[in-house]
Amino acid sequence: MTLQNDAIPASIVPLILYKIKDHLETCMDVEVPDTNPTKTMLIKIGRFNDNPLEKSVSLSISGGDYEDPGYMDGRIDNPKFDNLVIRGLPVGEIGGGVYWWRRGTVNYQLFKVRQRLPEETALQYAYDFQGRLIKAIESTPLDALRDDYGERAYAPVYVEGVTFFESGGNNQFIWRGKLLWRVLTWRP
Repeated sequence: MTLQNDAIPASIVPLILYKIKDHLETCMDVEVPDTNPTKTMLIKIGRFNDNPLEKSVSLSISGGDYEDPGYMDGRIDNPKFDNLVIRGLPVGEIGGGVYWWRRGTVNYQLFKVRQRLPEETALQYAYDFQGRLIKAIESTPLDALRDDYGERAYAPVYVEGVTFFESGGNNQFIWRGKLLWRVLTWRP
């Protein structure tokens, strides 16, 4: 499987990122009425570069975390991952492959500056958006996802945490957040 026509072999992380992006485009944009102020205007892989006043509701999907380089991928027996133990799952097989955690983030922002919403209304919309985002991430279809090196997604996307905060004020409320995700994969 290749990602583009240039025949560059596909690795599992970009494949996961594009699956997440495609699913978020459906759940956070296409299925959201145009009248809903949380309809996403920008969903991209990589960091935010656009003017948030023009693309006021945005999602940025990344493998890893550019703000925390210690948020890394690794084998499931890596001590950094002992906070999420899967009982009865062997790390690997003799002469076979191993399980890995592939991890990433979704940064999101809702700049409700031009709408001049009251704070309580902005808060309700912001948390509606976050709830829809979590549900969409966890329901991202990864069925039969396999890269050119034989690594495959073994389980659905797992949301391991979110953070969300408000800034701005005086009917110009800005909400920013980050969702941390991981996917269990099998490497031959």
